[in-house]
Amino acid sequence: MSLDEIHPLIIHFPIALLSAGFLFDFLSYMLKQKGLESAGWWNLILGVVSSLCALITGLITDLASKPSLVDSPFPVHENHGSLQFFVVCIFLVLMIWRIKLRSTSSTDSNISLIYLGAQGVAVAILFYGSHLGAVFAGRF
Repeated sequence: MSLDEIHPLIIHFPIALLSAGFLFDFLSYMLKQKGLESAGWWNLILGVVSSLCALITGLITDLASKPSLVDSPFPVHENHGSLQFFVVCIFLVLMIWRIKLRSTSSTDSNISLIYLGAQGVAVAILFYGSHLGAVFAGRF
């Protein structure tokens, strides 16, 4: 198995982890359950780590393929690689935001509605970018 064949095996982890993290955070906000907030936090961390792995393997796969997405990164909303890079940056910002939210001690849920909205938008962009990748690979 070559290194460029690993990307399709890895991509499902960030999709599952980041969307499950959003679900846990949403439920935590609605039900005021700290355990759900903790589950959302760990899914976010693992989702970001797996996203970085997916980006690296995707770049390796892209550099090995012809035509390459790297050759034409714009417009971002039509380019799988560019869009996924963008959404991983959003999730990194959300993770930093979440660290700041967690650092403020409170007995209530630290998840804000604005954070949840941004996280929901990021998950939607992740899904759309994943769809573009499936189209590019001929799987859709």
